[in-house]
Amino acid sequence: MRLGYSRALDGVRGIAIALVVGFHAFGWPRGGTLGVDLFFVLSGFLITTLLLEEQATKKTIALRAFYARRARRLLPALFVMLTPFLLLALASAVTGTIQRQVFVGLGAATTFTSNIVVAAHPSSVPAGLIHLWSLAAEEQFYILWPLLLLLLLRFGGVRLAGRSLAALLVIAVLYRLELVWRGATVDRLYYGPDTHADSLLVGCMFGCYFVRGRLPSWLIASARSRNVAGAIGLLLVGAAAVLIDRLPAVTAYKALLVPTAFAVTAGVLVVCAVAGDSPIARVLGLPPLVSLGRISYSLYLWHLPLLVAFAGLHREFGLRTVAAVAVAVAAAVCSRKFVELRFLRHRTAPLRDNLSAAPAAAAV
Repeated sequence: MRLGYSRALDGVRGIAIALVVGFHAFGWPRGGTLGVDLFFVLSGFLITTLLLEEQATKKTIALRAFYARRARRLLPALFVMLTPFLLLALASAVTGTIQRQVFVGLGAATTFTSNIVVAAHPSSVPAGLIHLWSLAAEEQFYILWPLLLLLLLRFGGVRLAGRSLAALLVIAVLYRLELVWRGATVDRLYYGPDTHADSLLVGCMFGCYFVRGRLPSWLIASARSRNVAGAIGLLLVGAAAVLIDRLPAVTAYKALLVPTAFAVTAGVLVVCAVAGDSPIARVLGLPPLVSLGRISYSLYLWHLPLLVAFAGLHREFGLRTVAAVAVAVAAAVCSRKFVELRFLRHRTAPLRDNLSAAPAAAAV
């Protein structure tokens, strides 16, 4: 099977960013941080699928072009968002702890190590930059996965890649469970690059099986089966986002099952969105969701800094949270139009950019 542009995937992005912004701004849904995992699954699926398709048609993967595309996609909008923080850090009025936090946050953001820094010391970066942990996870994935995939393809093809991903997923889950038993903190489990890999691995697995045409027959055999699976997937994604707070913060049950189970559910939803025209794909392709999905990266970048900034306003400023979200949406629209698209127009190789999902980032 081959992947083309899908409005439904933009809709999936729209759902993911709505979950994240809703949680950060209004505290609902309580499981809104699962929007991060939805982004991760989508990134793993898209990157893997498009890399495998490139390898199948060109007999190679142009790594230099891939990394250049990722840089053009992610870095300009990120650096624009970071500029106010740099000015803040350089301002003479800002000293001491705040200045150190900003410089640490900027250093982690620009070296894509925010997830490592936050997992070890959550208070070492300012609240307005803590969400960049997931962008760091994405960048680490973009750097390592194409290299590993090329190696796996050379020695065993797509089948070996799929089996290796399954093995890595099992190892990741067991390792996280072992850390839970040893008393690891919530921050260590959530932000760590080695403990929050389920969603990316599951997305990559779905990508491998999608390209090979080896997805379960109950999932893609007919339009009816896709509709049922997609509807169930969408309902489960929504239910998980609403109900996850019913579980204790750190338990073996949550640490072992929830991230992986949600990732598999999200993978089913993504596959149903791209496997062909269906009612579920049309629902995901509704204009509001598509529009939100197209600005999801910039909205992700801007929403938390603006929420933090507006939170410092006087309490008499009644609708400050709503105002912060509105300003974030406006900033995202401008960033998409004047920064993201401007750099994307100059990309070289004509690889289809369903990859606008790629900065799957969202935060807690």
